[in-house]
Amino acid sequence: MKTAAAGRPSLDEIREYHVTRLNLALRRPGMWGRETTLRLFMDAVAFVDGLDEVWQAEQEQLRARGAFTSLGVHGAFAGILPGYLDDGSAVASVYADIAWRHGWLRVDRTFSTDDHQRLRDGASRWCDRDRDLDEILAEFGPPSVLLGPSSPGNPKVLAYAADRSHGLVCLHFASIYDRTTRQVQSDSPPALVAVRYGDGGFLDSFTFTPAGTAYRHNADR
Repeated sequence: MKTAAAGRPSLDEIREYHVTRLNLALRRPGMWGRETTLRLFMDAVAFVDGLDEVWQAEQEQLRARGAFTSLGVHGAFAGILPGYLDDGSAVASVYADIAWRHGWLRVDRTFSTDDHQRLRDGASRWCDRDRDLDEILAEFGPPSVLLGPSSPGNPKVLAYAADRSHGLVCLHFASIYDRTTRQVQSDSPPALVAVRYGDGGFLDSFTFTPAGTAYRHNADR
């Protein structure tokens, strides 16, 4: 409730305001200014929660893992998947993982530890061939949080959460829409390019599908 004397918002209301904006920006980063906005919102929420030093440590850990370059997390992704057409959802997934750890990320559902483990352990199997969005949704159902647009032709990340002791399992999808042609194209589901999980070396956290490997190799030519 607002204080009666000054009519100013309470600390809880201020926190709610910033957490809500952070979650909106994580889900639709392309509409909110992408990485710069995400970092500003994380700054604000960390300040309200008295976790400035923890947030600074998280950023230092991103650099130590190779998940943050002079161009931010975006630069780290550009170095690993340079051909990945993305509207900011990939970058948002890295910040969402931090937000989940500290109770800032609001998810639509959580998975049991066993189901989450099955998804983590099955990354190699799920990446042994190319798969589309519909196939993943049929197997695992809706994600804990969708990062990026819901429209079928756009790149996005499906993030699956269990409890806060486990990080998010992030499934990265790239658009297969050919922007170089004027021919009419069907509204095909985006293709899975990688499954990402873990807080070790950034590259080590990826398991690539053949499509993801192709993105990497084609960009090297």
